[in-house]
Amino acid sequence: MLYASFPIIAAVCYGLCFAFTQKLLESVNVATYIFLGGVASVFIALGLSKFKHEPISLSFMEDKYLLIVALIAVLVPSIGWLLTMYAIKNISASYAAFAEISYPLFTILFLFLFFGVRHFDWSILVGGGLVMFGSFILIYGQMNTSIN
Repeated sequence: MLYASFPIIAAVCYGLCFAFTQKLLESVNVATYIFLGGVASVFIALGLSKFKHEPISLSFMEDKYLLIVALIAVLVPSIGWLLTMYAIKNISASYAAFAEISYPLFTILFLFLFFGVRHFDWSILVGGGLVMFGSFILIYGQMNTSIN
C-alpha cells in the first residue's frame, strides 16, 4: 500500500523541482544543472546499493536485447529532461510542467506498440484524449502569447 502513494509523492517532488529549477536556471546553465543531477544520482545509487542491499550490477549488458532496452531507458529520459530544462529556462516552469503532463498517454501507446501491454480501457482512452487536448491548447496558447 505504501508504494501506491509514491507517484503522488513523486509529483510533489517534481513540483518542487520545477519551481526551484526555474529559479536556479536564472544563475546556472543547463549543462551545470544536468551535471549536478548526475552527481546526485551517483550518490543515490551508492546509497541504495549500501542500505537496501541492491548491488550495482552491469551483468545485463551481456544480453544485447537488455543492453538496447537499458540504453533507451536511460538515454531517452535524459534527452527529455534536457528539453524540459530548456523549456523551464526559456519559458516557465509552470508551462513545462503542464505541457509534459501528456506523457502518460505516450507511455500507454509505447507499452502497447513495443511490448504488447494493454493497460487501458475506455476511461484511460477518454482521459488520455482530454489530457492531449489540454496539452495542445496549452502549446497553442504559448505559441501565440508570451508568458515571460
